[in-house]
Amino acid sequence: MTKIDPFRQVADELGALLIADCVATLAGVPLDVDREKIDVCFSGTQKAISAPPGMAPITVNSRVEELLVNRKTKVQSWYFDLTTVKNYWGKERTYHHTPPVPLIYALYEALRVVLEEGLEASWERHRQNQQALIAGLEAMGIGLFVQNPADRLPTVTAVTIPAGIDGAKVRGRLLNEFNIEIAGGLAEYKTTIWRVGLMGYSSQRANVLLFLDALERILLDMGLKLPVGAGIAAAASSFAHAEPVAVGHGK
Repeated sequence: MTKIDPFRQVADELGALLIADCVATLAGVPLDVDREKIDVCFSGTQKAISAPPGMAPITVNSRVEELLVNRKTKVQSWYFDLTTVKNYWGKERTYHHTPPVPLIYALYEALRVVLEEGLEASWERHRQNQQALIAGLEAMGIGLFVQNPADRLPTVTAVTIPAGIDGAKVRGRLLNEFNIEIAGGLAEYKTTIWRVGLMGYSSQRANVLLFLDALERILLDMGLKLPVGAGIAAAASSFAHAEPVAVGHGK
């Protein structure tokens, strides 16, 4: 059973559509849209695909197509009108928008890079880099927001900000001193967690080690007691014991 199966079951019981947000996962986490019976799946080009922002890849299945065709009323929002988008790509060529041609060329190139690496290799690279990041953080005594390893997303890691540390100041110093940008939490978690993204081109061993080193330097400077060098050592050990990633054409 996949993580999506329970949602599919509930959707079937209610006669509802299953929509999956794959903005931070496409090309970075295994996903089989057809096998997992996802009705609508959408993503973003700027995350694990490493293309410029501004586009949202989307796929709908035949069930959704049928619902669109059989609508009795018009969609209220032009932006979300998939009936017009569907005709835009069909034989009628109904106008919906002016295509962002340069972005499409950039997406084409980004997808070529993904294909050259292979999806399986990309998934494994993201997994290994996150495992090394987690090993380093835990060796430093820094906790993770998501306790169960099975529930952690390989592309974004939520890190618990150590007690007494100003999370915003740490993020500012990472950006200004090391050119590393991480995000804060949202809503009630704004001041309690950091969100560390390892997606697409940014998901590299060198970036993992650089981040751990920079974070250690800043936290030590702020007075937090840490085992010096433990984070990088643990991450390096994780990489050393990881299976080699087979790069090549893949699905």
